[in-house]
Amino acid sequence: MNKRSGFLNAFCFSLLFISMGVLAGGLDSGTDALTSIKTWIFVCLGIAALIYLAYCIIWAFLEKKSWNDVGVALLQVICAGGALAGGNWALGLLA
Repeated sequence: MNKRSGFLNAFCFSLLFISMGVLAGGLDSGTDALTSIKTWIFVCLGIAALIYLAYCIIWAFLEKKSWNDVGVALLQVICAGGALAGGNWALGLLA
């Protein structure tokens, strides 16, 4: 048996026991955990996007970057927010 298949077997076996532990807690605890993780991800990415946009604006005021770069950064932040909104919508479909 090669290393990869041994690792894959061990990984699948450990997932079996993890899933048993998750099922013991019930669906409500899993949904609460997912909601908690989702909230933390939204907060962290929102703060990171705000810092990135502020960084680009400050550099544009200092004339180290052009205002076109600020526009590109704004579009990147909008796309990241859209990805979060799309992920939230997809999770809402499963709930």
